Amino acid sequence: MRNLIKIASIGALAVAMTACGKNKTGTETPGGGGGGGGGGGGGPSGPAPAEASKEAKKDFAEAVKTYNAAKSDGKLSGDECERVAGNFQKVYKTHGVQMALAQFNSGVVYEECGQTDKAEGIYAQLISQAPKFDLAYNNLGVIYWKKGQESKALDMFKKGVEANKLSARAARNNVAGLLRNQYVSNSDINAFNEAEKSIQGVLALDSGNQAAYENLARIYYDRGHSKDKSYLVLANLVVTQGVRVLKNEGRESADLYNIQGLLLLERQDQVNALKAFKEAVRVEPNHVEANLNIGFISIRFRDYATAEKSFEIALKDSRQAKNTEAHLALGVAQRGLKKFKEAEASYNKALKLNASDPRPLYNLGVLYQDHISTQDNVDTAQNEKLINVAKGHYNKFIEAVKSDKKWSQQVLLAKDRIATIDETIAFNRVSEEMMKKAKELEAQAKKQEEEERKRLLELEKQAEAAEAAGSAPAPAAGAAPAGGATPPK
Repeated sequence: MRNLIKIASIGALAVAMTACGKNKTGTETPGGGGGGGGGGGGGPSGPAPAEASKEAKKDFAEAVKTYNAAKSDGKLSGDECERVAGNFQKVYKTHGVQMALAQFNSGVVYEECGQTDKAEGIYAQLISQAPKFDLAYNNLGVIYWKKGQESKALDMFKKGVEANKLSARAARNNVAGLLRNQYVSNSDINAFNEAEKSIQGVLALDSGNQAAYENLARIYYDRGHSKDKSYLVLANLVVTQGVRVLKNEGRESADLYNIQGLLLLERQDQVNALKAFKEAVRVEPNHVEANLNIGFISIRFRDYATAEKSFEIALKDSRQAKNTEAHLALGVAQRGLKKFKEAEASYNKALKLNASDPRPLYNLGVLYQDHISTQDNVDTAQNEKLINVAKGHYNKFIEAVKSDKKWSQQVLLAKDRIATIDETIAFNRVSEEMMKKAKELEAQAKKQEEEERKRLLELEKQAEAAEAAGSAPAPAAGAAPAGGATPPK
């Protein structure tokens, strides 16, 4: 699994007062990438922030102080957003283009508060008023990128690079990101070459730029994975170099660990790949791609609990909402944990996301046939009902794929399963008939046994009566007959 290259957005306030200072904070949310160092102005647009007046710097520092105080509880409320952004705008209004950085920060505040439309307007205005301020181009480009307007985004990023060639590192990284996507989509070698050149330009300016190492490793991996395997060697070299450089600066990159895992998978080393992906989530617990990779490998190892946890984390990311593969795999993990209701819901979610994908139907059939219907508390009648549900899913699967040869093997398996279901039901009917006859024979045997018992009892009574009669004493000689008659003389 491979996601979009990371968007390099300036997601934290730019507070540096030097024009070309090296970004010391590494990547920043959202998406990371490092900034242009607060670079701005110059030329007809006014002086750079480093050349701002003492009063401007003082007012700017007060605005930053207000932001930090409002953010002390970890977030900005609606009222705080307006107040903090307004303070930065006031600095810009008072001191003009020399404080382009303050106006830029008001846009960043609005982005942080989820008010992207306001931020977009501020960046667009700032580009017009301070055309040499590269950060505004970058963040406006990021907004376009997130909207899916990649052509406009690429144009903004390139203009950001032109505005400040010596310090527009975020914009350079984003140029590479969009061009990398073009290369992956259509194998455009020119896009690859331009992306590579753009990233190398970032590293020439900043040898410790984290996003540059991540992006360069990624495009080398993409090319090596799809076509030229020699680029996998280059990707590994970049990962190794990037990890070492960042470690020396007390930093780590989840993306680099993730790419390291992908490279190990290329060598069929799933055990060490899993370790690398786990390193990625140690650094960044919600890293989407690493969690997906952990999930898929864990299913192969039948570690369903880990797989379920990883997929659930990954699917919380809005970009994965329509990831059919992830929902299917989550269903498999839940099935393995005997969470059958949850598994069914995951399969149905995958089916809803892509009705043309027949795999959820087949998996639903397996779920009902092999798992739900075989539970200990399911009797024969319930079993038949459940396996008929499975049969319905298999028939829908066969109908969905029709004559598509890609699914020919799975169609045979589905038909075999339907045959097994039919045989099971037929066997049940035979078993029922046999049970019925067995019960009839048992009843008949019991009846005969009872009749025989009664006959024997009757014979026994007769025998007892006969025995009783045969054992009575004989009358004495000369005894008078009954009735008092006198015997003849």
